[in-house]
Amino acid sequence: MSRLLSFGAALLLIPLSAAAQAVSTAPAPGRALDLAEAYRLALARSEEIAISGATYEETLAKADEVLSNVLPRVSLMGSEALQDVPRGASGLFLQRQREQGWVSLHQPLFSGLREFLAYRASKDLGRAAELSLARAKQLLYRDTARAYLDLLAAQEDIRIRGALLEITRDRVQDLKEFRKVGRARASEYLAAESQAALQAAQLAGANAAEQVAQFKLGFLTGLEERLAPAPAPEPVPPPALEAALSRARTRPDVESRRAEVSSAELAIKVVSRRRWPAIALDANYYFQRPPSFTSDVKWDATITGSLPLYAGGEVGAQGRQQEARLRAKRAALSEAVRVAELEAKSAHRELLSSLSVTAALDNAARLAGENAKAQSEDYRLGQVTNLDVLGSLNALQQTRLQQNAARVDACWSRVRLEVAAGVPGGPL
Repeated sequence: MSRLLSFGAALLLIPLSAAAQAVSTAPAPGRALDLAEAYRLALARSEEIAISGATYEETLAKADEVLSNVLPRVSLMGSEALQDVPRGASGLFLQRQREQGWVSLHQPLFSGLREFLAYRASKDLGRAAELSLARAKQLLYRDTARAYLDLLAAQEDIRIRGALLEITRDRVQDLKEFRKVGRARASEYLAAESQAALQAAQLAGANAAEQVAQFKLGFLTGLEERLAPAPAPEPVPPPALEAALSRARTRPDVESRRAEVSSAELAIKVVSRRRWPAIALDANYYFQRPPSFTSDVKWDATITGSLPLYAGGEVGAQGRQQEARLRAKRAALSEAVRVAELEAKSAHRELLSSLSVTAALDNAARLAGENAKAQSEDYRLGQVTNLDVLGSLNALQQTRLQQNAARVDACWSRVRLEVAAGVPGGPL
């Protein structure tokens, strides 16, 4: 009995991954996957990213449409007119059929540079859409990391609980044999059996949670096979808060708001230029004309100018609309900056807290391991009962469960800080 307890204590003192290999209750093997690969697969699979990409392409196409207004327009024209001609009537204008074909050109010469300003405004909107796409990819990284860490935590939880259940079942079997020869009380046996039943229920819950985590990560990556995420890296010290805040103030969604403000400022100028004069050139080349006094005229050209005098207050109303839109965009920019700073501060504080908790639990796990070893040695000397040893082993495993959760929380806090600073997966 003491030999088995000593072996159980030693088993709990070695790394969790090695302990998991010695028990049958470890998670089933699956396709190896790290976070970088999971993110690449999620990028290729995500419908939201595809929608954001299509929105960006649409915005660029609208900018090209605006630019087309300053380019010449050439059209091939043709007409055929039929009319009734009274009997005996004749003349150049009394023809039963009149056919004409020509090429028409229209070229705007000056319109207050409205089109160029509108094109710049559209390009700013395109830049905003591009930055929104970049931010959508960063948020997808955050969601993928959350699903990845949830699955990793669930599988580590299964390993820890499985190791504890195997050891407890061994103790139950030993106590059953010892009870037959009078070396164990019935209460000891029942307490150990009750503890094993509770641990089996907790392991079943951990397996169910692992299945849900498999579904979530599989949904994001598009993989339908069982997944086995790589272990999380060791926690590293967080960057300085001011460095994270500086990055957060220029992350893609904030810069997108700035681009929208710039576009709104240009839109006001576009509306105000509607009061400026407009000049355009129209030209025609005729390759077929009906018989008339102008039959030999092959081309003509006209330069037209117009100066708006009164439009019923339309321009003023549109100007007020754009000014209100600009105020809203500036408020949205201010909110985006403040939210980015808040997210960076919160994630930074949570990372510091998670690292502190992880360090404390690392020490607690070390002390719990030493206690389990000491309890096992005391049992050999007859100074403690079997239940005392089981209690120390259970305390060690419970500490390791908390240690596992704390390590995952530290990784998650790091991901949140990186995303809040706009550099997911990169250096801060």
